[in-house]
Amino acid sequence: MKVSNLTRNTLLVGLVVFIMSQTILISIFLNRRDTPYMYNGEEDKVNWTSYKYLHDRGTHQDSKIKMPSQKNFAQKFLTIFTTFSEREHTRFQIQNNTLCNYEQFPNDLTERVIFASDTFHLREDGPCGKKAKNGRDFEWNFVTLRPNMTAAGRPVLRQMFIESQSRFNSDLYMYTNGDILFNFRKLMGSLKAIERFTKVRNIKRYIIFGGRRELNFYHTDNKTVEQIEIGSDEEIDAYALVSKSGRIDAQDYIITSKSSFPWEVVPDYVVSLPAFDNWLLMYSNKANIATFDITLTTVALHQAGVPKLVDKNYNESAKINLQILRNSIENGVGIRNTFKCCKWKTMYHLNQVKIIKSLTYRSWKCISELKIPVFNLMDNNKIEEQ
Repeated sequence: MKVSNLTRNTLLVGLVVFIMSQTILISIFLNRRDTPYMYNGEEDKVNWTSYKYLHDRGTHQDSKIKMPSQKNFAQKFLTIFTTFSEREHTRFQIQNNTLCNYEQFPNDLTERVIFASDTFHLREDGPCGKKAKNGRDFEWNFVTLRPNMTAAGRPVLRQMFIESQSRFNSDLYMYTNGDILFNFRKLMGSLKAIERFTKVRNIKRYIIFGGRRELNFYHTDNKTVEQIEIGSDEEIDAYALVSKSGRIDAQDYIITSKSSFPWEVVPDYVVSLPAFDNWLLMYSNKANIATFDITLTTVALHQAGVPKLVDKNYNESAKINLQILRNSIENGVGIRNTFKCCKWKTMYHLNQVKIIKSLTYRSWKCISELKIPVFNLMDNNKIEEQ
């Protein structure tokens, strides 16, 4: 059967139209694969790079994309927060050392937060500052201290935790004193081990404490402060080799998840002064919240020796903490505020971090009589039975 020229042309046009339509559909499908979208909160389904590419090109497509919330997308492992002195010039270099050290913490794993007034100057010049990556200022998140977040001019620990947990999305939240340097790899190893342990044991209520090592960073002859080079794990380890163990009643860094500890019940303790850390340990044991000590598997170096400014403000703040402690605890403190009363501790075994029951924990020694209401916040099973 002969096919007329008109029919042949019609068939050819139809074939071309069909091929073009399939090509367009395939192109749309491939483009959609790279377009960011929400997927029940699963961040690994979102291609942020593709969105940035579309946005930078200025195409009309970006206006139609449902953007994932930054809080859900950017979940990290650890939010670490602290505060610095804004009045004591002798401590500025100590704080610069801390900034340099924390700059080594991977951005994809950590949020770094500083609580300060809106007039605070982040850093001074120094050997470490000159070696900052690309000559940039350090990448820190600033939270301005509001009146409800302070007492006697100092930050309140409870408010720092609550504020950090509301602003940043991470597995864990960590307060540390502003003069502590860390080997980040060892800190991460300790926290990862506890994260696995609590999941396997179904421990939902817990708090993590850590102790420090002491090293004098203050040169009394010329009244200068030791300046670190870059703050790497290797440099911190080298300093730690010539340091000594710190006090067993000083919990210098405290870590919880967003739901593992009831920060809303904690009194108005201010940071960087005695008593608040001791109270947390004693309260947790009384409330049957699992307490962990990561001192043995974490290198935390205290930059000691720099004189503190002890003035009316300091004394008033210290009085607040001690008064709260006295109003909470009956029959004195004893060993209840020391690392001996943590229920669990980390240790190395075959180069791996393991968690063991503390041999020094005894309930009759470590559980205090408190004058404040305490609720049993653990799940039905007691820690000792798990």
